[in-house]
Parts: sequence; structure tokens; C-alpha cells
Amino acid sequence: MKKHHLFLLTVALIYFGCEKDDVCPATTQTTPRLVIEFYDITAPDQIKSVPGLFVIGLDPDLNEISIYNELVSTRSSIALPLQNNSIQTQFKLYKSYDVIDSVVIGNPDIITITYEIETVYVSRACGYINNYSVQTFSVETDNEQWLINSEILSTQVINENEIHVKVLH
Repeated sequence: MKKHHLFLLTVALIYFGCEKDDVCPATTQTTPRLVIEFYDITAPDQIKSVPGLFVIGLDPDLNEISIYNELVSTRSSIALPLQNNSIQTQFKLYKSYDVIDSVVIGNPDIITITYEIETVYVSRACGYINNYSVQTFSVETDNEQWLINSEILSTQVINENEIHVKVLH
């Protein structure tokens, strides 16, 4: 009987000892990613999927950095994480990405995003998140460029439920 009372006392102390701010709810907004949606260059209001879309992050020296990336797939939008310790992030976006005999094939274009960072305190349990204010979105020009034009639709990156950049290809 003593063990039963000790167990109930322990559960009560844990339950009543926790404050509302000790657990971060799963529904709490985290640092948002930049959402890019792709459109048809010949019909700018028509969403157009990119076949074999794959993204690789780039550091300031243009070395490739692995980022959390969905499998290579045909899709019309992608959410990209911006760096928290810089005001610029670069990515290499591949169209028709594949690896054959350890050789990467596909058509890569490099994009550069510059932004300002606003750090926001959420709560003791959740800590801080970063929101971004996009300043520029540019595509490096090359002979086989498939990303033709872009338009910033929303400079404020505060959630992932809206499209931030429209890219025509």
C-alpha cells in the first residue's frame, strides 16, 4: 500500500509541478522556410512542375552542403531553410537530377537569397525562432539556365503557408 501512495504522490508532484510553459506544443510555429513555387514561362499564371527537382545548399565558398531534402521528384513547389548565421543563403536547384555511374547529371542553376533576420522569443519551453525579411532573390546566369525569371511575392517569411517567391521556367 505504501508503494501505491508513493507512486500517486510522485505523479501528483510531477503533474502539479509542471508549469504551462514547460512543454512546447507540437502546434507551435518553428523557424519558417522560404517557399518557392514554379510557374510556366509561357503562361505566367499557370503552375508548372519541375521534373527531377533536387536542391543542394552552398556555403560561402560554393562548397555543397547537404540539407534536409525530399527525394528527387517532380513537384511545383519547395520549402528551403535559410541560414540563421548569415544574411545570405545560396542553393543549387537541379532540374532533371539523376546520378548515373556516380556522375551527377541534370541542369543546375544557383539561386541567392539575401535577407534580414528577426529573432522572436516564443516561450521558455519553445525558445526562439527566426523570421526573415527577404531583400533579394537572384538566379546566377549561365548558358543552360532553366530558371528564367523570379518575383518576390511576400518579403516577410513568417510562416510556410504562403508562397514567398514565384519562379518562372
